[in-house]
Amino acid sequence: MNLHTTIDLDLTGFLRWWGKELAFLLPTPVLSWLREDHGRFVFRPSASGFQVEFTSQSQANPGFATVSDAESFIQFRQQCPDADKAAIVLRLPADQTLSRLLHLPVAAAENVQQVVAFELDRYTPFSTDQVYFAAIAQGKTEFEHIRVWLVLTPKTYLDQQLALLQSWSVRPCRVECDSVPGHGSEAGACDLLPSHHRQAGRWWTRSAHAALWIVIALLGLANLLVPVWMDAQAVDRISAEIKALDKQAKAVETQQQEIDALVDETRKLIAIKQQSPSLLRVLDELSRLLNDDTWLTNFQYSDKHLQIQGQSPSASALIGILEASEFFTHVSFVSPLTQDKATGRERFQISMDVNAVVPASASVTDDESPVDDAAGPDPEDSTDAGTGSQGSDDAVITLEAEDAPP
Repeated sequence: MNLHTTIDLDLTGFLRWWGKELAFLLPTPVLSWLREDHGRFVFRPSASGFQVEFTSQSQANPGFATVSDAESFIQFRQQCPDADKAAIVLRLPADQTLSRLLHLPVAAAENVQQVVAFELDRYTPFSTDQVYFAAIAQGKTEFEHIRVWLVLTPKTYLDQQLALLQSWSVRPCRVECDSVPGHGSEAGACDLLPSHHRQAGRWWTRSAHAALWIVIALLGLANLLVPVWMDAQAVDRISAEIKALDKQAKAVETQQQEIDALVDETRKLIAIKQQSPSLLRVLDELSRLLNDDTWLTNFQYSDKHLQIQGQSPSASALIGILEASEFFTHVSFVSPLTQDKATGRERFQISMDVNAVVPASASVTDDESPVDDAAGPDPEDSTDAGTGSQGSDDAVITLEAEDAPP
């Protein structure tokens, strides 16, 4: 044997051995019911008929008799216990059989009987029409061949013996041959019984065996499938729990995103507020700089740019006054000054940029409302003297007076 030797596993032989080893665990009545072979009648052809030997596990010594007709066999059978359940075997003498040891390729191991039948005339001087034969594989050789024990017997002789037994209402279940000298083979190693003479076993025994095999197969299948099914159930249960937790996690994530968005907007508003001057302070500064005889009729604030319209006795002096404030830069007239004939004041339209610098003298906070008659109502409360709107840095805040100055 080397590393390339193939090891053949005989599953049937292993199960047979295992069953025999476990048979002692069964009660005797059950074991007797399941056992098909309750004894053996072995018929050996002789000149006067047959020499019959009966062996049984319940009988210590085998029984022998020479029978020449059916009546003599019936008398001998009545003397044997459990004879009705005993198997009947026809054993041929060695002079009526021919045996030969063959060496075949390993590829022939799966269908030895067919291979030998196809080349029987090459191995023996007979054809398949002349003899009954049995080919029994004996294992592999070291040269990657299999040993096959070929045993054959003439058809005329075996048919004659079987016909005589059938006339006695005796039907053998096997045809064996005596030991072949030089090969060390057992008598029961082969079965030369033709296929058309074979009979099925007892139906209830076959049914019991089939049921047991079905139960074993179902148990083995359940042993394989139940853990898989349980694992699948566990996976489904965990998946359902994960889905439920995933929904909760998504809801929490959505809320967190909304909170983050609100925080970002709040930070932006805070940054915008910190970068832009307070509109109340702008109004307070204008109210402080403009005299009581100067009126504003229009106030527009957008993106740190302020534009005012109104009337004043000396509108040209307003440029210097507004330029002196730290709040305003780039103060200029948008349009030429005009005279209002009704009031005698000059109409002006001035634009300027608003700085984020808070003067030290400004003590007004966002909570106060320093709006007097010249500046109009508080725009932070979104209350317009005429039409007004308030927004962020890029929004436009417009205040218009309803009544003209007296």
